[in-house]
Amino acid sequence: MKNKSLYELGKLAQKGNDIAILEIIERKRKMIKRYSFEDEDRYQFIILKLIEGIKNYKF
Repeated sequence: MKNKSLYELGKLAQKGNDIAILEIIERKRKMIKRYSFEDEDRYQFIILKLIEGIKNYKF
């Protein structure tokens, strides 16, 4: 999965591929950490909203 683009990973994640969702989160972990301001609840909330956004996005 490392050689796939975020677009391809998003399409796979939307179809229910959990590995693709984890790969997207891993690639964006640094940004998510920065915007969570070291708060674990906020970190998990951002990840939840990221997953919801992927599921609802029209590719």
